[in-house]
Amino acid sequence: MTSLPRAGGGPDRLPRAEGGPGDAVGRLRDDLVGRGLVDGLPEAFLAGITRFARPPQPELDALAAAARGLAARLAAGDAGDDDLPLLTRVLFSAGHGGLLADAGVPTPAYDVLGSYRDNLTTPVGPRLRERPRAGDRRWRVLGRDVGFPIGVPACVLNGGEEWVRHNARNGYSVLTYKTVRSRAHEPNTQPNWVFAARETQSLPPGAAAEVTADPWDWVEPGSPDVSTVNSFGVPSLTPEEWMADLERSLATIDDDQLLVVSVMGEGNGTGLVDDFAATARLAEESGASVVELNLSCPNTLNPSASGVKPPLCLDADASVAVVEGVRRALDDRTGLVAKLSWLDEAALAALVPRLAPLVDGVAGINTLQSRVRRSDGEPTFPGRGLAGLSGAAVRDSALDFTRRLVALREAGGRHFDVLAMGGVTDPASFKALFALGADAVQSASGAFANPFLARDCVAALGETLPCALEPAR
Repeated sequence: MTSLPRAGGGPDRLPRAEGGPGDAVGRLRDDLVGRGLVDGLPEAFLAGITRFARPPQPELDALAAAARGLAARLAAGDAGDDDLPLLTRVLFSAGHGGLLADAGVPTPAYDVLGSYRDNLTTPVGPRLRERPRAGDRRWRVLGRDVGFPIGVPACVLNGGEEWVRHNARNGYSVLTYKTVRSRAHEPNTQPNWVFAARETQSLPPGAAAEVTADPWDWVEPGSPDVSTVNSFGVPSLTPEEWMADLERSLATIDDDQLLVVSVMGEGNGTGLVDDFAATARLAEESGASVVELNLSCPNTLNPSASGVKPPLCLDADASVAVVEGVRRALDDRTGLVAKLSWLDEAALAALVPRLAPLVDGVAGINTLQSRVRRSDGEPTFPGRGLAGLSGAAVRDSALDFTRRLVALREAGGRHFDVLAMGGVTDPASFKALFALGADAVQSASGAFANPFLARDCVAALGETLPCALEPAR
């Protein structure tokens, strides 16, 4: 089945208004009627939720009945406030996320039905008319003064210029451009990103997870209990493509926002070090003031064997060799960050003191590698039994990692900034990581599921969050 076209504006669209749910339902109903989409909405919805797998028949029948009832109420003008959650799910799964964005309705930011390439140029979620700001308060992150220390880590939500523009407008001030390589690398086959709707509680730190996640699962936008699983394979455009896009992306951010660039190398031994260094230099040539080394993804290709290597950070000697090589290759003025996955106490304690003299920051955690299957027992991502779990399910892992990382920083006497992430879905989970000593906090699943997460954090904490710099006088 081909990708369903979106209804709505292009990447520069802004919500027309920010009213209550009744206002949104009325605007959406008028758009749907005006476009002649109401009658075909149930079928488009069913095509979306069966795109990658088919729900059990009773569940499919219930979803079909709910969508048909909704369409009937829309046609009759009887849809009301209570219909907004279902309407959001139906429109998003039917490929009409643009209509939700136009109406200012929170919706997942990434079109899970669309291709990776299509998503690079078209964030789905609504963009705020004005960037949320914490007055004139600033926080120091990696040598830069930022408007508020919340951001989006290296992931598809920062895959290109339009995403950087989108996230910067919505209030994220510490952004990490999606991991790039020294050559093009295609994404894994779809599906690539799925809600893990059953994972609403945090797992114990570092726990290996057995996750049940169906491609048609759904979590209401804005839920603090959201978890997701993804399997993209760290795709990359060609250097010519991503370097040009990176230059444009850097030009879109304000002076009090920071765009870090994540890079990854391939190969073995000195070849791996050289490839990391070469890719980092390309990022620097494109204008990057801070480079992040992706030592955390289980996707550094091993050309001598099938499959992929474990995360590089599990090998302390190899990680230090890469960081040393990149540090020598870059200008002294270019900041350097090491991105780590969750490591147990012994592994983190063995690695961080060796990295501390070489880097300006340490970021973590990445997703937790988990075995992910559908409710029928088949792999959620065909041909790939393992995938990355993030969101609420990894919150305790992130807290545990950040607490130990900050303690190692204090014990070692060498300062580096901590970019913490994992399970950040609302102001409370942001505050919990920041309170441990993080210099900035980033969110992927939370930013995917709630496009207004940064705004909510700024509104709740902008006047009280500690560690702000004194305003310039």
